[in-house]
Amino acid sequence: MALEGTLRDFSLADIFQLIGLQRKTGVLTLRGKDDTVTVTFLDGKVVGADSLNRRLENRLGSVLIKGGTLTQDQLNRALEIQRETLQRLGFILTHYGIISADSLKQAIQLQILQIVYRLFRWKDGDYHFSQETTIEYDRDNVVPITAESILMEGARMMDEWPIIEKRIRSHDMVFRKKLTDQEIVVVGADDADEIDFAPDAMTSRKKKNIISDKIRISEEEKAIYDMVDGTQTVGDIIEISRFSEFDTNKALYELLTRDLIEEVRGQSAAQVVEATPLDETEVAETPVPLPLVAVLTILALLSLSTSFKNPLNHFRPLQRETSSIDEARKAISLQRIEAIAQAIDRYNVVNNRLPARLQDLAPHYLAAKLLNDPWGNGYKYLQLPEKYLLTGSSSDGRTDPDLFLQHGIDSTPMLSSTKPVTGGIQLID
Repeated sequence: MALEGTLRDFSLADIFQLIGLQRKTGVLTLRGKDDTVTVTFLDGKVVGADSLNRRLENRLGSVLIKGGTLTQDQLNRALEIQRETLQRLGFILTHYGIISADSLKQAIQLQILQIVYRLFRWKDGDYHFSQETTIEYDRDNVVPITAESILMEGARMMDEWPIIEKRIRSHDMVFRKKLTDQEIVVVGADDADEIDFAPDAMTSRKKKNIISDKIRISEEEKAIYDMVDGTQTVGDIIEISRFSEFDTNKALYELLTRDLIEEVRGQSAAQVVEATPLDETEVAETPVPLPLVAVLTILALLSLSTSFKNPLNHFRPLQRETSSIDEARKAISLQRIEAIAQAIDRYNVVNNRLPARLQDLAPHYLAAKLLNDPWGNGYKYLQLPEKYLLTGSSSDGRTDPDLFLQHGIDSTPMLSSTKPVTGGIQLID
């Protein structure tokens, strides 16, 4: 049986949720405008990912070089051996003691996750899941990754990417360091000055230590800060940094928000090395005459108040931007409901009775944080004579009919969700 359709009808979060919940084994192929990506699953967990434009084997060496565990000369020698023996690059690197097994595992995991997380930014494309009885993957160096952990990180990225992209608009942008009279101190991530990633973060900046003569940044931000030299583009920094594309862009955004770096304008990157710093008048945008500003403001207000598309003329906010995030969180919620059911089963076996309430499951049978959905709502639990019910809520706190599990006490849990069998899926026997 195969699963296929388009991402317009069935989101990536829904696909991962379905494969994860049903513990499918097989290969998911996604074809977009600029790339074709395959993701390999074993029992619902990701064990491999490859991109047509970014072949995993060809990129593994780059990841190791960026991480500082491999030199270019060592990589060239390993590639020569690979051409002669046709062995895996990873096997060659560890067999000859060039890198450790742990370094290889970390590099492969990072590369897989980078490919998968990039998929969450796809707006369109076709997908096809081919179910297999068995698959081949690098069992020695790949640790299976749960769909829930991927969806959690994917939801965070979808929350923050639109905000980051407002300032890091292109990979062709070039930044340089700004002079500051404040001391820059490298601290742990939890102690770094905090930037608020709220939707209005462009106008509202939040720092833990705003009254201070020191600027506290994380080690990750310091590493990116050191790469900013006025000549390298954002794309160049992504290539040479040891961090993912998302984390690199986020670090640049935070440095820009803290006023530690600025965009190079009006000159090519090559000229910046020899040039004196631009003054404010050279980089500032051309001022708009005040009378014109007043006229444009009045026209904009009139248009805003009369347009039928104006969100202020409706009783509810537009949902287009948040729908994909809600879908990812809904998929996570479905997985948590199944985890709760499994915990109830274990409790029943040990105590020969069902728990009186879900809180009785924590912490011995289930982590307490899993008793709440991604929006912070608690799951509803109802005992009946021969079965029990679990229900979840949507983002507004109302009961969601898609988030429903009915479990007979002596039967197998049956997760009910109407969405996975509609919305553009074709089941092919």
